[in-house]
Amino acid sequence: MHPCLRITEILDLIISFMVDERIHEPGEVCGIRHQDIARLARTCKAFKDPALDVLWRTQPSLSPLIMCLPNHLWTVKKEQSDWVVTLREEPSPKDWLSLQKYSHRIRAFNYCSRRQPPVCPSTIDTVFSPNLSQELFPRLRTLDLEVIGHGPAFPSLHPIPLLNSISLPQLVRLAFAISHTDLFDDPYLYFKPACAPFLQALSINVRRGRFDPLEVNFADFPSLQSLYLSDVPSRGGWEWIYLQHLYDLTATLPNGFDIDANSSTQPILPSLQRLNLNVGTLNLVTKLLSSTTSSDLSSVKVSCREPAVQYDTYALFRAIERSLNLGMLDVRCSYPITPSPIHPSTFDGPSYDLPRSTLTLLLVCRHLRVLKLSFTGTLDIDDAFVTKITLSWPGIEVLHLYGSSQDIPRVSLEGIHELLRRCQQLSSLTIQIDARIVPEEEPQTRSLSLEALDIASSRMTDGRAVEQYLRILAPKLKSLMLPADISY
Repeated sequence: MHPCLRITEILDLIISFMVDERIHEPGEVCGIRHQDIARLARTCKAFKDPALDVLWRTQPSLSPLIMCLPNHLWTVKKEQSDWVVTLREEPSPKDWLSLQKYSHRIRAFNYCSRRQPPVCPSTIDTVFSPNLSQELFPRLRTLDLEVIGHGPAFPSLHPIPLLNSISLPQLVRLAFAISHTDLFDDPYLYFKPACAPFLQALSINVRRGRFDPLEVNFADFPSLQSLYLSDVPSRGGWEWIYLQHLYDLTATLPNGFDIDANSSTQPILPSLQRLNLNVGTLNLVTKLLSSTTSSDLSSVKVSCREPAVQYDTYALFRAIERSLNLGMLDVRCSYPITPSPIHPSTFDGPSYDLPRSTLTLLLVCRHLRVLKLSFTGTLDIDDAFVTKITLSWPGIEVLHLYGSSQDIPRVSLEGIHELLRRCQQLSSLTIQIDARIVPEEEPQTRSLSLEALDIASSRMTDGRAVEQYLRILAPKLKSLMLPADISY
């Protein structure tokens, strides 16, 4: 064998060609060519350890590890619709420690492209007992209990008692789910310092139907950088706003959440960069953005459960206006529920339209690359405003502007031509246009970046002519959505 193949760094580089790069990204599905790496591990002693490190690095289940125990200690049986690995008898301490040659290589229990059978809940409790977990997984950095405990065979897997006794000091990423079956005498969720003192990413998925209250003491996670809360706890649920290192926040805020109710003098989310909120009203987002001291906000995504009135949208955009480094903005608001279909302009109440004065506020965010707006009323956009868009966001890549109003749009095919001529990086566009008049001359410029165009809510009479014009304008279009009720 060539001497260079005995250098660990070179072997790691060779093996990396068989590993999907996404394996290192939390929340992504890892992709490994398992059979090829297994063959490499069996080739020679020099290849064995580097190949095994990659092969065991990310696991979707405990079953591969349990099945490395002597055969008489475990079995596979069918429970409901799943094949489950269970222990026939309790392994001895020596048996458990024999797994260290594999378990010490595990860095993550996370989603993986290769599905493995789950293990029974009692085995999970045993493996993650305080003493054994630290002996088996000294290098474990990511633990997703939803991955380990999945399927109909796990109605009794309760994460909170398990987490209260676990000991994984190297853990930096943790994810788990709470369901309506998790009923405890003490609902207070508390992680002991020995559990995960350096936790950086926490994901709590509170599933629908949960009856018992959940309380989280976020003061125990001073190093948190990423936080996902599918439902903010009703008690103590506001403490996350004082996490000083948090830069990525995804949460569903209850209607009663009030950031002004807290009188602490600590800075509010000073490191925030990415914000993704599901809210009842836009006012909650406006208050949070107005209170944060972060100057590095680069991404804001808002899903509003109620329709947004004109004043609330204006206030939100005024708060966003301060984020000059913003690269992505996605705001979607629900349609108002009415007894029968009613044109938005006939609603007896506040306006849901987005006037020019409101939309203009966003033009100061010169670094926008992705803008998605979906509102109930009319978006006051015409060819003149499209020109302003091209001047303010020449590097825009995704632009989705949708209003559910039935008013005739005021953007023409000439406006689309101008947009694509100036914004050479635009790859996806959703907009409502008035294409009843198709230019007689072919467009003089071509957009080689646009791949997806949605004008399904537009007005036109000759669909074939419109499609022909657009395909000349954007010859690399892969997806073109036109109104369903037009003639060709």
